Amino acid sequence: MNYFSSFWGRSSTLFDSRGALSPRRVRGNVIVTAARVGLCLLAVLITLHLAQRMDLAPYAAMGCFTALYARDDTYRRRAPILALVAVGLTLAVGAGALVSALSTSMVGPIVVVALVAAAAKYTSDTVDLGAPAGLMFVFAAGVAAYAPQTLAGVPVNTLTIAASSALCWVMAMVGVFFHPRAGHRLVVARALHAVADHLHAPDPARGQGAQAALHRAHRLLGTTPRTDTVLALELMIARAHTLLVAGGDRVSRGRRAAELRELARRVRTRRHLDPLVTDEELCTFSAHADQIRLVRHAAPGPRPRVLWALRVALASLAAGVLAWSLGMGHGYWATVSAASVLQATSVTVTWHRTLQRALGTVAGTVAAAALFAVVDTSSVWTLIAVVVLCQVGAELLVTTNYAYAIVCVTPLTLALSALADPGAGASDLVGERLAATVLGAVVGVVVPLLVRDRSLNERLEWALAECERACVAAEKAGMRVGARHRLVEAHTRAREALAVAAGEVGGPDSLERAEAVCARARALLDKDRSHARV
Repeated sequence: MNYFSSFWGRSSTLFDSRGALSPRRVRGNVIVTAARVGLCLLAVLITLHLAQRMDLAPYAAMGCFTALYARDDTYRRRAPILALVAVGLTLAVGAGALVSALSTSMVGPIVVVALVAAAAKYTSDTVDLGAPAGLMFVFAAGVAAYAPQTLAGVPVNTLTIAASSALCWVMAMVGVFFHPRAGHRLVVARALHAVADHLHAPDPARGQGAQAALHRAHRLLGTTPRTDTVLALELMIARAHTLLVAGGDRVSRGRRAAELRELARRVRTRRHLDPLVTDEELCTFSAHADQIRLVRHAAPGPRPRVLWALRVALASLAAGVLAWSLGMGHGYWATVSAASVLQATSVTVTWHRTLQRALGTVAGTVAAAALFAVVDTSSVWTLIAVVVLCQVGAELLVTTNYAYAIVCVTPLTLALSALADPGAGASDLVGERLAATVLGAVVGVVVPLLVRDRSLNERLEWALAECERACVAAEKAGMRVGARHRLVEAHTRAREALAVAAGEVGGPDSLERAEAVCARARALLDKDRSHARV
C-alpha cells in the first residue's frame, strides 16, 4: 500500500499540470521581433513568387527562422549567435536534402533527422541559444529529408536557405546603427518592472523574480564598457535595489513602484537617459555599481547535456519509425513534435510542453480547418498572406505561452506545404498534422521516463555547495553589495538546479538538505537591509 501511495504521489508531482497553460506577461521587444520576422518572410516569399519558384518556399521560410533567435540579446552577442543559427540551418537542410537524394527508403531520412535533433540540442545547451533552442534545426532537416530530392536540386535548396538566413541576419543587426544599447535598455526596463510588480503586490515568488531580474541586468551591464548610457542604467538598477528593500506601508510601496515604472518607460523611450539622482545618490549608486563590477561570477557547474541530446535522438528515431510504420506522409511532424517537448530539462517541464503542444495543435487544427474552408487556397497570394500573418501571430504569442503560439503555427505549416506542393490542398493535411503532432508529443514524454538522468543530482550538489559558501561569506563579512550579489547568484542557481532535479524521475537525493540551504540563503536575503549602503 505504501509503495502505491508513494508511486502515485511521485507521479502526481512529475505530471503536475498547474501553470502549463497560464499566460506570462512579457514587456518590451515583442512587436518589434514579430514585425522583423514577418517582413523577412514576406520579402523572400514575394521574391520566390515573382521568380516562379514557390517550390523553394519552405526552405526560404526556414531561413527566416534565423530571426527567431537572440531576440533580447545585445547586438554584440546577437551577431555570432545568429551567424551560428544561419550556418546550422543551412547545414541541416543540406544534410537532409542530400540524404533524401541518395536514399531509396525512409531509413536514411529518419536517421539523419534524429542525428540533427541530437546535435542541435547539444549545441543549443552548450552555447545557450535560448528559445526556440534546437527545434528549428530539426524542422529544417525534416522538411528537406522527407521531400523528394535530386542531386541537382540539393545546392539550390541549400543556397536558398543560406540567402534567406543572411537576409534575416542583416535585418536583425541593422538596429545597431540606431539603438546600439537596445538590449541593455530592455533588460534594465524589465528588471525595473519586476521590482515594481513586487512592490505593488508583495509576494515571495515576485520577490525572487525581481532579484533574478536585477541580477541579470547587473551581469549584462557589468560586462559592458561603461559609457554615459551604461552608467545611467547602472544607477537606475542601484536605485531599484534600494527601493526593493526599503520597507514601508502600502502607500509608500505604491509610490516607489510608480517611480520605477516611470524610469522603465524613460529607459525604453528616451534616447538620452537621465537617472534623476541627487549628488549624494550619484556617489552612493556609482559606488554600488563599481562594487558589482568587481564581483567575479561563479563558473557554470556541471550540465548533463549529453544525456539530454541522447534523449532527443532516441525520441526522434522512435517518432520517425512509428510515423513511417503508420504511413504518415509528413512523418517529420512527429519527429519535430518529439524534439520540441524534449527541449525542456526535466520530466515535469517536458510534460508541460507536451500539453502545450498537443492542446495548441488541437486548437490550431480547428482554426486551420475553419480558415481553409473560407479562403481560396489555390491563390498563391492568399497563402503567402496566411503564412506571414500566422508567423507574426506566433511570434506575438510565443513569449506569453507556447501553446498559444502553436495555434498559429499549425495553419502556417499547412499553408507552407500547400505553397510548395499546390497539388496537396492544405485542408487535406489537417488530420495528418494533428495525428503526427500528438504521436510525437507522446513519444517525447515516454522517453525521459525510460532514460533517467542521474547526473542532475551532481549538478544540484554543486549548486548547493556554492550556495552554502556564499551564505558563509555573507554571514562572516556582512551583507554588503558584493556579498549580496554573490548570494543572489548562488541562490538562483540552487533554486534552478533543485527545480530541475525535482522534476526528474526519482527526484533529488537530498531534498531536505536542498530546501534547507535555499531557505538559509533566502532568510539572509530577506533579513538584511544593508546592501543599499556602500
